[in-house]
Amino acid sequence: MLTVLGEAVVDLLPTDPDGGYRAHPGGSPLNVAVAHARLGEPTALLARTSGSAFGQLLHAHAHRNGVTVTGPADQPEPASLAVVTLDSDGVAGYDFYLDGTVDWQWRPAELAVPAGTTILHTGSLACYRPPGADAVSNLLTRLRGEGEILLSLDPNIRPTVVGDLAEARLRTTRLVSTAHVVKASSEDIQTLYPDQPVTAVARHWATLGPSLVVVTLGGEGAYAVHADLEVRRTAPTIDVVDTVGAGDAFTAGLLSALRSTGHGTPATNRDLDREQLVAVIDQAINVASVTCTRAGADTPRRADL
Repeated sequence: MLTVLGEAVVDLLPTDPDGGYRAHPGGSPLNVAVAHARLGEPTALLARTSGSAFGQLLHAHAHRNGVTVTGPADQPEPASLAVVTLDSDGVAGYDFYLDGTVDWQWRPAELAVPAGTTILHTGSLACYRPPGADAVSNLLTRLRGEGEILLSLDPNIRPTVVGDLAEARLRTTRLVSTAHVVKASSEDIQTLYPDQPVTAVARHWATLGPSLVVVTLGGEGAYAVHADLEVRRTAPTIDVVDTVGAGDAFTAGLLSALRSTGHGTPATNRDLDREQLVAVIDQAINVASVTCTRAGADTPRRADL
C-alpha cells in the first residue's frame, strides 16, 4: 500500500474573468493519493484534517476516490487555502493562505504510518512549514534507517512559502538524503539552484542516497538518473487545458509503475534496468499528460490510459 503524508488544501480556481472562484480539493499530497487510488492502487493519506466545511470537503473527496484517510481528524484549525491563477498557456500559479491552518501542527505521536504501508510518499509544504516540518523530517530519517519502506519525495518548492532559500536548500538536501525515490520539477531545481544545470543537480542528488531521481521538464518530458543510467523521455503533443495537478499525477504514475513492476521496495528499486526505467517514466508521463487535457487536478483512471 502507498501512504501519502502531507497536506490537503482547498484550491480556489477562477471561474470567470470578473473574479469568481470555485472551491476544489487540492494540495500536492492529496492529489498524489487520489491519482494513485484512481489507478487502482491501495492508497492511504496520513494527514491532519480540519473539522470545518472545507475540511469535510477534502475528506469526502479522498474517501470518494478510494483513499483511506488516517491521522488526526476534525481538528479545530481551519483548512489551508490556495488561490489559483492560470496564465495564457494554462500554467498554474498559487497564492497561499496557511497561517495557523491544520496541516502544519504535527506532533510526533500523530505520525503513525498505517500498517501495510510499503511505500511512503511525502513532500511539498508539509516538509517545509513549521512547526510540523521537523517532525516529518525526523520520521523519514527513522524510516530510512529501518530500511523496510520505500521512501518517495517531491520537494514541490513554493518560493513564496518556503522562506529563506538558503535554509530551504539545506532542508531539501536532508530530505533528499532520506529518500529512495526523488521526483522534482525543473522549476523546483531552478528555484533552489538558479546557477546550476538541472541535470547536474539531479546527478548530485543521486549520490546522496536515492536510487532514482526523476526531473519533470514540462512539455519536454522527463529526465531520470538511476545508478549509472541516465534516461530522457519526451512528452506527447497534447491540447493543454491547464497544468493543475500534473506533477502530482506524474508522481502517482511513477510510484504505481514501480510497484506494479516489482520495483517498489528499497532493495528492488535498485535493480531497474534501462528498459524497465523507460517503461516506468513513460507511464508517469502518460498519466500526467492525460491530466493536462482536463480542467483541474482531474487525474485519469486505469481504463483511461
